[in-house]
Amino acid sequence: KLRPGDMFTHTFSYGPANRETIVDENLKVKPFVFAAQKRGIIFDVGHGGGAFSWRQAVPALQQGFQPNVISTDLHTDSMNGGMKDLCNVMSKFLSMGMSLQDVIVRTTLNPASAIKRPEFGNLSVGSDADVAVLNLRKGDFGFVDIRKTKLKGTQKLEAELTLRSGK
Repeated sequence: KLRPGDMFTHTFSYGPANRETIVDENLKVKPFVFAAQKRGIIFDVGHGGGAFSWRQAVPALQQGFQPNVISTDLHTDSMNGGMKDLCNVMSKFLSMGMSLQDVIVRTTLNPASAIKRPEFGNLSVGSDADVAVLNLRKGDFGFVDIRKTKLKGTQKLEAELTLRSGK
């Protein structure tokens, strides 16, 4: 029922029972997922307090599925749970093997394109100077999903400076 440009959000959700998952009970990405993405359906992470499971995300990425947009579902429960903030969510995708470049594109340019706002998500001449300066730390880190299941990682992004319109 979705058309090109429509978004499937909470892509890596696992439950409740009436919610469509992208990975089946045998840990295989469902065929509709690749076909829908190829048709132009935008798959958005929307990591919140109840919508992100390693059981969905890890096998999907291992099988070559990458979300179009990495985003959060910001609210009190998600900030105090496994989501924390956007840098933490970005770090989770690094831990699952996504390249830094792919993570950055999926948190900047792709979301701006998805909402048809080309003036956002880039540093082109004439664009507002919206800049996030991030530090990529190396070490031993642990990341949790909404069920408090832990995944280890060796990289973590941290915000050092944020500019909005150059200020």
